[in-house]
Amino acid sequence: MKSHNAERMSDRLGGCEASALAASFGTPLLVIDEAVLRSRMGRFREAFVRGGWRASVTYAGKALLLAEIARIANDEGLAVDVCSLGELETAARGGVPADHCIVHGCYKTESELRAAVERRVRHVVVDHADELRALSSIATETRTVCDVLIRVNPSIAVTTHAAIHTSAPASKFGFPIGDGQAMAAVRAASTEAHLKFSGLHCHLGSQIDDISTYVRAAQTLAELARAAYAAGIECEVLDLGGGLAAGTPADKPSPAPEEWAGAIFASLEQCFDGSPMRRPHVYVEPGRALVADAGTTLYRVGVRKSLPDGTQALIVDGGMSDNPRPALYDARYHAYIADRPDAQADGAYAVFGRHCETDRLIADAPLPDPKPGDLLAVRSTGAYTYAMASNYNRFSRPAVVLARNGNARVIARREPLEHVVDLDVVSEHDA
Repeated sequence: MKSHNAERMSDRLGGCEASALAASFGTPLLVIDEAVLRSRMGRFREAFVRGGWRASVTYAGKALLLAEIARIANDEGLAVDVCSLGELETAARGGVPADHCIVHGCYKTESELRAAVERRVRHVVVDHADELRALSSIATETRTVCDVLIRVNPSIAVTTHAAIHTSAPASKFGFPIGDGQAMAAVRAASTEAHLKFSGLHCHLGSQIDDISTYVRAAQTLAELARAAYAAGIECEVLDLGGGLAAGTPADKPSPAPEEWAGAIFASLEQCFDGSPMRRPHVYVEPGRALVADAGTTLYRVGVRKSLPDGTQALIVDGGMSDNPRPALYDARYHAYIADRPDAQADGAYAVFGRHCETDRLIADAPLPDPKPGDLLAVRSTGAYTYAMASNYNRFSRPAVVLARNGNARVIARREPLEHVVDLDVVSEHDA
């Protein structure tokens, strides 16, 4: 049985050795390879350069938003989308100007809307009618003009896990198109004195590997833009969202950014060529596709045991508190023994975390006779791991390091136990 490893581990660890990283920073440890991250961002940016079109790539910060990651996205010419006041503040601490931020969210609080207006973000993506009214009220009060995109639900079913499907008829996101809500929102936004209606947004879901769904989404947005144009309203922006698959199994490679861009532009050219409408500014918002493959998580194997059904199992020093994705939606990963990346696998092993749940990270990892004390490296963990980490079982969140040219530096400290218990309030009772 051969290992899936096709390159040296250090090639995804910024030229660093796993053992040195573990010794310096401990485990579990999320390692972000800066060169891989910048390369992915640059490749997507270049893929959306097309003659006759304006296009912008936005980093979907929810995948992994630390101040240093936001700084890199800004350096690479990407805008950053944020979904909370915490994410907006993180982007600001990373040096991202407010007018390079796009504010998302299906339920934005009053304080989040106010911050977006007062800081003059590039766009607020409006998700429902009450939000549109609240935003108009805040903008009027502050004598500010707020730029908005209307998020629509195109009711396009995609082949992905139900938990990460955001455009089905039962999805909570956006204004439905079919019953007229979307067009009503466009009309309302375009008539508010302190709102500037700029265009339309949709997001289909995550881990999408069927490019044709984006073709349908582009056509759907173009049709709504055509209806708006007939009503005297121009859509300057069409935002197709993100969700492109990444970190998929080796036998099913993820779609290339050039393929994605080509399909979107070809679809929009059919819709707009020969039309009196001006070509819109095209936005896309990849997150996972930019950062997933830049990340590798290092664990220390603590236990090897044989289960009642004969499965050979490993238990590592992390698990669902630093990577809940396998438990949430059956995410799949590849793993390697970091100090023996080229060794021949002698069997398949189930890899478990040490939490009080099933907490299975990988069902069948081909590994070369793993033993307690070995370092296990899990690939493509840059997205939705640290971002979704918890303190389940009162575990501390792991450290995150940024590695390049054989050097690594901390960009998120390991959470101290004092921080984990700091919010507890203990009452003193009289004896």
